Amino acid sequence: MRLFKLTTLFIFFSITIGYSQEVKLPVTNEKQLLTDILKAFENQLKFNFSYDVTAIKNISLELQKANLSIISLKEIIAQKTSYELQKVSETDFILVKNKKVIDVCAIVVDAISLFELPQADIHLNKKTIGLTENNGVFKLQLHPSDSISISYFGYKNKTITISELTNNSCDTIRLQPEIQSLGQVLVKEYLTGGIQKNQDASVNISTKKLRILPGLVEPDVLQSLQLLPGINSPTEDPAGLYIRGGTPGQNLVLWDGIKMYHNGHFFNQISTFNPFITKNVQVYRGGTSVRYGDRISGVVVVESDDDVIEEIKTGGGINLTHGDLYLKMPISKNAGILLAGRRSTTDVYQNIAYNNLVRKVFQNTRATIPDVGDEVTSEEESREDDISFSDVNFKLVWHPDSTSTIKFSSILAENRLDNKKNIIIDNKRNETQDVLKLRNIGASINWDKNYNNSISQNANFYFSSYDQRYSFILNKIDDNIDESTNIENAVKDIGFEYSVRFPLVNNHSLHTGYQFSYNESSYKALFDTGFGDDPNTLDGNGTNHTLYSEYQYKTPKTYLNLGFRASQLSNVKDFFIEPRMFASYELFKNFTINTSAELKNQQLNNYLTYISTEDGRLSTLPVSDNVWILSNNSSSNNPDTPRIRVLKSMQFTVGGLYTYDGWNFDLEGYYKKITDVSSLSDLILDIATQDDVETDIFYGEEERIGFDLLIKKRINNYRFWAGYSLSKTITSFPLVQNTYYNGNFDQRHVFNLSQTLTLNKFEIALGWNYATGRPYTKIVADSAAIFGGTIDPNGINSSRFRDYHRLDASAVYRFKLDKEKDWNGMIGVSIRNLYNRKNIIGQSYSEFTDVNFNRTLETSQNESLRFTPDIVLRFNF
Repeated sequence: MRLFKLTTLFIFFSITIGYSQEVKLPVTNEKQLLTDILKAFENQLKFNFSYDVTAIKNISLELQKANLSIISLKEIIAQKTSYELQKVSETDFILVKNKKVIDVCAIVVDAISLFELPQADIHLNKKTIGLTENNGVFKLQLHPSDSISISYFGYKNKTITISELTNNSCDTIRLQPEIQSLGQVLVKEYLTGGIQKNQDASVNISTKKLRILPGLVEPDVLQSLQLLPGINSPTEDPAGLYIRGGTPGQNLVLWDGIKMYHNGHFFNQISTFNPFITKNVQVYRGGTSVRYGDRISGVVVVESDDDVIEEIKTGGGINLTHGDLYLKMPISKNAGILLAGRRSTTDVYQNIAYNNLVRKVFQNTRATIPDVGDEVTSEEESREDDISFSDVNFKLVWHPDSTSTIKFSSILAENRLDNKKNIIIDNKRNETQDVLKLRNIGASINWDKNYNNSISQNANFYFSSYDQRYSFILNKIDDNIDESTNIENAVKDIGFEYSVRFPLVNNHSLHTGYQFSYNESSYKALFDTGFGDDPNTLDGNGTNHTLYSEYQYKTPKTYLNLGFRASQLSNVKDFFIEPRMFASYELFKNFTINTSAELKNQQLNNYLTYISTEDGRLSTLPVSDNVWILSNNSSSNNPDTPRIRVLKSMQFTVGGLYTYDGWNFDLEGYYKKITDVSSLSDLILDIATQDDVETDIFYGEEERIGFDLLIKKRINNYRFWAGYSLSKTITSFPLVQNTYYNGNFDQRHVFNLSQTLTLNKFEIALGWNYATGRPYTKIVADSAAIFGGTIDPNGINSSRFRDYHRLDASAVYRFKLDKEKDWNGMIGVSIRNLYNRKNIIGQSYSEFTDVNFNRTLETSQNESLRFTPDIVLRFNF
């Protein structure tokens, strides 16, 4: 008996000593590989471990001290990894997968206001595993070593390890708002995945989460917005956004804080912005924050990706018009870079998509190409085309500490055209060449800083340069005359902004800031007819000092934003105050009403020169007709410089949103009045006056009234939505016509019906678009008139084109290249104008002069894009 007790006691002490023995590890601040730690136990304590070397080769542990016992090691492995260390004998252990999970409960809130954040995404291993409920709570079963990432629009992503949470109650997870804070989300899936509507009435689109859309195999940044009621393109240009009647040049478009003046490749047929490096797009149709000025219509804020620090990511793809590549790479623990580029393939090989786009852009000009089946003439055989476009992006993201972020971003977007053709007119030979180079370069530096007392600040510097150079060279071979036309338009925009956002009392906050900008525009048209130069120039520059401030009151049911902008413009020597207001209130569960009022001004405007209408087939191409010109005052020293006024607008909106069981009903009415509208962009006004007015430029006003309706329903993986806009735009120029007439882009009814379906890895989309035909003015031939014609006696825009409609379809198949790694691919096909409808979308003009110097003004109708397929293949690593 005594012997048995002694033996038992000896074994007990041996086990205790064995478990209490510690290994000595190197002292370091870095994590140590698990395999090295196990080898230390094997070498120092003669323990034996069995494990899968390949599976754990990259697992590292952070140790708090140099000495480590086997008991401590087991606890660390269980908490920090997905494995557990099981004992086989006193000195033998096996490392196996830990199947134990724990119940996790947490509530996600705004770090400043402590409001709950509903429908926040919970990610594990880059996959969405859940959403927070309406009260911000999520409940999951996870392993203690799992790391989850929580994301929410307008907030910084937060990654936490489950072992950091307590097991007894729901922990609170606080997300820090971005400096450009968004209102609370009203509808997370406004149309489809990746599109949401915020409490401040803005709409956010995440191209990463954006699912398939009709007619698109790639998520074009600007064309995607045209599915929203109130945003369309009467000219059928994907990059040309008409927001509630406003023209594309009246929209403020920002890329990482850089003001952009060129938003479309291939003459507005493709968005300038690379969707595969775009983090978020925020669009305002009304109720604009006072932070945004300088334009009178919508605001489109595009932000590029920030996820460049965690790991290397790369990808690329190709379709029928262009290819792209991107690289995201960390350069330290706190910094990373993004490099991306896209380039057209249109100058390398031509296909049906290229041919149809050329026909649409250059129809009724000498640069167009014949339809399939048409006879190829000797003129067409002499044709030489070189059309290309490209864009390059670079971004650096640096986190000096946990409260600061510094970003440097740059963009270069370029379009080129070189077209040569031989033309025979009146049995005389002519050689023509058109050369266009259009470039927009921009850069910005942004600094965000959050303080512990919930105060945040932002500083942003930007530079943007727009440069358009066009040359038309005409060699009249038989007359031995060389003529040329050179048109140049440039804009330089340099600006700085500093703003501070701070809380006042509960639910109240104040956002105030200062903006400075220097604008410079130049326009020069030089006509060399072989007998000397005939220059036409218009230049301007000025500084803009702006103070703005807005007060916000936010509760889960109420959102109120009151603010103003005060600007001093040196180029017009005038001072402008722009008060703005937006309010929304949840009247009862799932039903919210809203209203807004705002004043806006625009000093840098986009005009049409219509130089391309002169001299018929030997005129310039319309690609150079769009020019940017800065407003000025009448005190110019040059008497030939016309006065160009600042464009002014006021807008009111009122609406309501109701959501229930996957249904969304959103209705919003609006009224706009725009004054000091210039006659510069309308050739019809010149034809109507026949130079009878005393000034080259005269002014009128526009009124726009309408409402936008959206109805959307989701049933599991099937979604459909219908968007409808009823609107009326009327224009008044008293010097031309005593009564109001229909605006140039007035479309009374615009309707869109779209549906998408997801079947495993397949996604299918179908969409039908309908719109009332645009108004136009009939021209009556009159050789005695200055322009060779007069307008229809019934008045300006008294006729309409036939109604527009089109059916688009697309299908995508997504596949995994590696299940463990986030490597994936996509192949897709789309068709625009499936039933090949010949829609009339506009009217162009050509002026001809005969040998007796009699002028004739001819009109031609412009058609929409024909049946046009596209194919895409993409890979992401």
